[in-house]
Amino acid sequence: MLTSLIRSGVGILGSAISLLMYAAPITTFKRVIQKRSTEDFSGFPYAIALFNCLIYMWYGSPLISNGLENIVVLVVNCLGLLLEFCFVSIYLTFAPPKVKRTMLRMLVGVFTLFGTVATISFFALHDHKHKKVLVGTTGMVATVTLYGSPLSVIKLVIQTKSVEFMPFSLSLFAFMSSILWLTYGALGKDILIMAPNFLGLALGLVQMVVYCIYRLKKKSPRIEDRKLDAGKTQVKENTVEHPACESEKTKPLPADQDIEMQVKA
Repeated sequence: MLTSLIRSGVGILGSAISLLMYAAPITTFKRVIQKRSTEDFSGFPYAIALFNCLIYMWYGSPLISNGLENIVVLVVNCLGLLLEFCFVSIYLTFAPPKVKRTMLRMLVGVFTLFGTVATISFFALHDHKHKKVLVGTTGMVATVTLYGSPLSVIKLVIQTKSVEFMPFSLSLFAFMSSILWLTYGALGKDILIMAPNFLGLALGLVQMVVYCIYRLKKKSPRIEDRKLDAGKTQVKENTVEHPACESEKTKPLPADQDIEMQVKA
């Protein structure tokens, strides 16, 4: 009884942190809206977060879990799903055409995979145990990918020596969330919740170490600033002084035009 109460408390706390993790990109998308551009922000973390919410919403529902044993998982992922839909919609609105096409392909993959898992688990499997194994295994992969998704910009961080496009809040809340859900899974002896969050714990720690390393380094010029400087350099290179024009400026006026100007004066 006590273990069940502690597990419920940890689940509620984990749900709150997970909701903060899902809401962490709000500041990022405020910037996207203000600049009307996605800049160099990757859409991959948001596509994965959307899939993670879909799969765990399904996992926590009474159709897969036994009754309301995972109701906290269901609730937090329903709320997360609403947030991710908003983020993905904003990203698609302001992304350049090439990036938008890539994002749409990822979303097609997300909904196709979720639809396949949901269909098989609902129609082909008839007991909660096997349903949870199928959906939970898929969720394990989704969770590990979600916790590691901020690392998709690690190459950009190393190249620019700047963490501008690696949101720290997302990494921090992912780290905290993995600790709480690992505890939640351990208290309920649910390996399908424990395993991905154990890996997520390690990935979150790596992200924060990378962030701290490059946060303390001297920031390199922002990407758009470097592009602007490059554009100015190109303009200077394309600007050529024409001696003919200079001589035209200093060429004396003909005598008749000079006399005419003196009369007018």
